[in-house]
Amino acid sequence: MNLIESLEGVRTAQRPRRVAAAWTAYLAAEWRFLLAVTLGIIAVSSVPVAFGYVWAPPDRWFSGIVYNVHDAAQYLSWMREAGRSLFAENMLTSEPNDAVFLNLHWWIPGRLGALAGLTPPAILQIYRLLAIPMAVVALAVFCRLLFAEGERRRFCLLLTIATSGLGWIWVVDKYAAGRTDIAHPLDVHGLSGNFFWTMVTSPHLVLALALLFLTLAAAYLGSRARTPRTTVVAGALALLLGLGHIYDLVTVWAVLAAFGLVSVLQRGWSTTLFVRLFSVVAISSPSVAYWGWVSSGANPVWQQALGQYDNLASFTPSPPHLALFLGFTFLAALPALFRRRGWSPESGPWVMVRCWFVTTLVLVYLPLPFQITLLAGYPLPMAALATLTLYDHVVPWARRLGVAPRGHAGWLPYLLLLLVIPTNLYLVAWRVVDLRRLDYPYYLHQDDVAAMGWLEANTRPSDVVLTSFAVGHYLPGMAGNKAYLANAVMTTDFYHKQEQAARFYSKETDDAWRRAFLAESGVRYVFHGPSERRLGEYDPVGSDLFERSFSLPHTDVYEVRP
Repeated sequence: MNLIESLEGVRTAQRPRRVAAAWTAYLAAEWRFLLAVTLGIIAVSSVPVAFGYVWAPPDRWFSGIVYNVHDAAQYLSWMREAGRSLFAENMLTSEPNDAVFLNLHWWIPGRLGALAGLTPPAILQIYRLLAIPMAVVALAVFCRLLFAEGERRRFCLLLTIATSGLGWIWVVDKYAAGRTDIAHPLDVHGLSGNFFWTMVTSPHLVLALALLFLTLAAAYLGSRARTPRTTVVAGALALLLGLGHIYDLVTVWAVLAAFGLVSVLQRGWSTTLFVRLFSVVAISSPSVAYWGWVSSGANPVWQQALGQYDNLASFTPSPPHLALFLGFTFLAALPALFRRRGWSPESGPWVMVRCWFVTTLVLVYLPLPFQITLLAGYPLPMAALATLTLYDHVVPWARRLGVAPRGHAGWLPYLLLLLVIPTNLYLVAWRVVDLRRLDYPYYLHQDDVAAMGWLEANTRPSDVVLTSFAVGHYLPGMAGNKAYLANAVMTTDFYHKQEQAARFYSKETDDAWRRAFLAESGVRYVFHGPSERRLGEYDPVGSDLFERSFSLPHTDVYEVRP
């Protein structure tokens, strides 16, 4: 029995451990390539992070976050809460709320980090370094399902990781037109649909991608296996995926539904196939029930917070801009989409890939507030189909012209890789340039950090602290207090609170309004540092509303008098 038979059909394998042995043999044979890819990704993706730490002067504290502080800083809070309990309260809003929140993708590193005595920012960096190899191995497993030939398999893996679309043209347009802003920033900076950029910025999304790839691979293998064990593994992986990043479970369920439908159209009804695919859905459904309960009227604060997802204004761009964002890999995938041989019953994993490719294009335009996040795993089906186009159409054509040697693809794969990486190269360089500014929210003043250390040691977690929005990002994760203003989604009534905070720090506001505001909001401490002074010139030191509790040259903390 050869390796591909044991991996694909599992029809000749008598025991599941023979399949596991086949996967182990494959990974052992490929370990040098996978190790080189992993180390290369870690090195390149760590350039902005390393620069931020090296560039920070003595009076600045670098957060370790290089992009999207708004989202990343809330994860510091979730990890901190994980070190204290299984379920967490929403610390990014001032209202009291029940501790019902559990995100396993952040609870696990948060709990392990707390046991090791690590701070949330340190855990974040370790998490990223561990998630990258997990995603590379998971991607390699899926690529092995599709390609027996090593050259195609390795190219598909590299293309999945490297592809980044044509957003760079808007960077050229910006400088050519002499503008200060990019015309269509989401075509450039989008996370979902850019595997490499996700590895730079969001470790939990990298873990989610690993689970997504493994879930679909196991679901396919389980649909062809003699025993249901692999299906149970797929369901368990899907459950773990849903308890951390529920949006990707939408993709899993939709792809499995499409795969089942196409399989029935090809080969007729199969009760075994239906039971296997439905089992994956059933095993993972508790995560959907849990998140539905958290966001229901049973938990009004969480319901209001999770209902503010539209505040992020993160929607799928129009089809022309989506094609631009996905770039050459998407265009190269289209010729292979309707290749007849790929839809035959003998090529089951390719049926799943094509279902994934088409289904995602429908999902991302459904009227869902999180629609753009459903592009997360899309680079894989794009790259797989683009690999077919390259090796089955472009390479033979190039050989006929005499520009590609026989036996391998020559320079053509390298050309496609060169065409898809410019945006990623720009993103890395752009973060280095931006971090040179040493400004909020990526950096805090050291006095801000000292003030949060004082709050951590001398106040209660339930005490509400008023800060600027930039400092509020970090307050729950660094000090452990409840923030009045911290996050556009998790802070309830976000825009109103943003206006109230700006009015509080304005010099024109009188103390009578502040007195009423403090009584109504439940604020116990007021933070006053460089970021707060940017909101206005108000200085609490002369007011009888407060007593100064902590003071350094740049940052003070005031306690509200009873």
